[in-house]
Amino acid sequence: MFCRIVAHTAPATIHYEDADIVAFDAEPAATALHVLVVPRRHIRSVAELADTELAGRLVLVASRIAAEARAKSFRLATNSGAPLQDVFHLHWHVMADGAMGHPAGIAFSRPPQES
Repeated sequence: MFCRIVAHTAPATIHYEDADIVAFDAEPAATALHVLVVPRRHIRSVAELADTELAGRLVLVASRIAAEARAKSFRLATNSGAPLQDVFHLHWHVMADGAMGHPAGIAFSRPPQES
């Protein structure tokens, strides 16, 4: 499915695209902001990502998406391999929502520290 979105043969709300990367809305959205950032080239998972320049650019695009959405904080996540990964095309989830807690649970959350 992601290869079809990248090729513009499947519908999606595109937030960003360049020669190597496409970012689009996740459907259905699990949070107020839920965008997927994918490489155009089919890479099965982060475990198969060997291009360090592309890896860095994927993260920078994800950060840009969060900034443009004016997210005060956001989560960037990827999964590798079943059963965690449902779609076997590398993708980063960019998620933000005021109600999102710490991914490990509230017991591990810490209040923000002053520097």
